[in-house]
Amino acid sequence: MASDVSLPSDFAGGGQLFVRNATGLVREVSKWDALIMNTLGMNVALGAIFLLLQAPGDFPGGNMLLAIGIGTLVMAFTLLWVYSEFASAMPRAGGDYVFVSRALHPIAGWLMSWSQGLWLIFFWIGFNAWFALTFAAPVAMTTLGAVTGHAGWITLSNDLLAKHTIIGITTQWWVILFGTVLTFGFAALLIYGSRSYWRVQKWLFAIAGVGILLVAGLLLFRGNQIAQSWTTFATSNKGLAFNNIIPAAKAAGFTGNGAHFSLTATLLMLPWVFFVVGYAQGSAQIGGEVKRASRSQYFAMVGGVLINGAVLAFIVWAYQHAVGKDWAASLSYLNNTSSTKLALPGAVPPGINLIASLLTGSVPLLLIIGVGFILWALMGTPLSTLQATRYMLAWSLDRVVPKQLGQVSDTFHTPIKAILLCAVTGEIALFALVQIPQASLLGALLAQIAAFIVVSIAGILFPYRLKAVWESAGGRRILGVPAVTLAGIGGVIALGVLMGEFVFNSSISATFAVTRALSLEFMSGVIVLGAIWYVVAWRLNARKGVNLALAYREIPPE
Repeated sequence: MASDVSLPSDFAGGGQLFVRNATGLVREVSKWDALIMNTLGMNVALGAIFLLLQAPGDFPGGNMLLAIGIGTLVMAFTLLWVYSEFASAMPRAGGDYVFVSRALHPIAGWLMSWSQGLWLIFFWIGFNAWFALTFAAPVAMTTLGAVTGHAGWITLSNDLLAKHTIIGITTQWWVILFGTVLTFGFAALLIYGSRSYWRVQKWLFAIAGVGILLVAGLLLFRGNQIAQSWTTFATSNKGLAFNNIIPAAKAAGFTGNGAHFSLTATLLMLPWVFFVVGYAQGSAQIGGEVKRASRSQYFAMVGGVLINGAVLAFIVWAYQHAVGKDWAASLSYLNNTSSTKLALPGAVPPGINLIASLLTGSVPLLLIIGVGFILWALMGTPLSTLQATRYMLAWSLDRVVPKQLGQVSDTFHTPIKAILLCAVTGEIALFALVQIPQASLLGALLAQIAAFIVVSIAGILFPYRLKAVWESAGGRRILGVPAVTLAGIGGVIALGVLMGEFVFNSSISATFAVTRALSLEFMSGVIVLGAIWYVVAWRLNARKGVNLALAYREIPPE
C-alpha cells in the first residue's frame, strides 16, 4: 500500500520550497472514472478501424490476433506497469514529469513533459475536434445516407467539408465553427468543475461503448449476411460486388492472398496495436485527483490495457470470421492503393462501422453507431486538456513556468487560466489542420514513444534512486529484482523496436505521415526550444535566489 511522502515546506533559509504547499485540486476521480479516461484515450473503436483498413493489406502474412496479444501483454506488463508503480508511489499532478524529474534527472523530466505538453496543446486538442469533424462525422453521415438511401445525409456530409470564402479567407468554415464550439464547450465544462466532467464522461462513454458493441454484435450475429448486403450496396452504387473484391485486388497487384504466416509481418502490425493499447497513461497525469491511487492506478492502467486489448481482439476475430482473412486483406489493399475502384459513395472508407451498418436498416441503430464513433474521435479533446493543464500545474509548482499557469480556482478547484490557454492553442491547431490537412501524426507518435522510453528508463532506476518512495508503494520484486526495474527494461526494448518500425519501415511511416521529414524536424525543434526555456528559467530563478535543484529533490505537494 502506498503512503504519502512527507514534504519539507521550506528552504533552510526560511524561503518556501514550492510556489505553494497544496495544488488546490481535490481527490474526486474514482477508479472507474480513471479506467474510462484511459479507455477513451486508447480509442479501441478508431484503432480497430485503422488496423483492419490498413495493416492486412500492407502485411498479409501477419496474424492480427497474435499481434494484438503480443502488443497488449507487452504494453501492460512493461510500460503501463512502470506507470502504475510510479502513480501508486507518487500520485501527483503532472504524472510522468514528476516521476522522471525525481527518479532520473530534472532536465530529463522537463524535456520529456515539455515535448508532451506542447504536442498536447498545439496538436492533439485541435486534432481530435478536426478529426471528428472531417472523418468521423462525414463517415457517419455518408454511411447513414448510403445504407438508408436518403441522399440528404450525404449532402450534409459534403456541406460540412465544403470550403467557403468569408472575409477573404477560403476554408472549411463549418469545420472551424463546430470545432470551436466543441473545443470551448469542453473547456467550459472542465472549468466549471471536474466533478461535472466525470459525470458527463460516463454518459458519453456509455453512448460510445454502445456504438462499438453494436458493431461487434452485428458482425458476430449477422456476419453471414455481409456478402449479400455488400453486393446489394455495391450494385446500387456501381461498385465492386463482394465476390469481386479478391479478384480486383489481385488484378491491382496484390499477392498476399493465401499468404503463409510470417512472424515478421505480425510484428510489423504492432504500430497499429500500439495506437490502441499504448495510451493508457492518462490517469497518471491527474494522479493527485485519483482516489486510493495505490490500487486504482493498476486497475485503470494495467487493467485498462488488458480490457481494451481483449475488446480489440474480439472485434478483429468477429470481422475476420465474418468475411474471411483473404477478403479482409484484399479490401485493405484496395483501400490503401486503389480506393477509387471501390466506388463507395462520398469516398467513405470501408471500415468496420460501414460494413456493420450494412447489416441493419434501423435508423436508430445507425445513428447510435455513427454518434458513438464520432464520440470516440472527439473525446481526446478534454482528455488532452486535462493532461496538459496538469503538466502546467506541476511545472508552475517547480517554478519553471509562470505561476499563473498553475493557479487553481478556490471556487471550482480547476486551473482556469491553463484550461483557457489550452482552448486557445487548440483553436490554433484546429485552424492549422484545416489549412494543412496533410499535417502528420508521425511526429506526435514518435514524441510519445520517445517519452515512454524515458519513463521506462526512470522506472529501471526508481528503486535505486528513490528507494524509500518505491518501498512506500509496496516494493514488489520478482526473483529478488524490483518488478518496476524489469518492466522498465522490457519497456525500453519494446518501445525501441517500435520506434525503429515507425522510422525505418516505409509502409508504416507512409501510413502515418506524408510529411515524415517535417515531423522529425518539428519533433527535434520542440526539444531544442524546451532546453532553451529550461536554461532561462533556471537562471531567472537563480537571480531571485531560488535554487530549483532543491525542489527537484522532493516530491511536490498534492
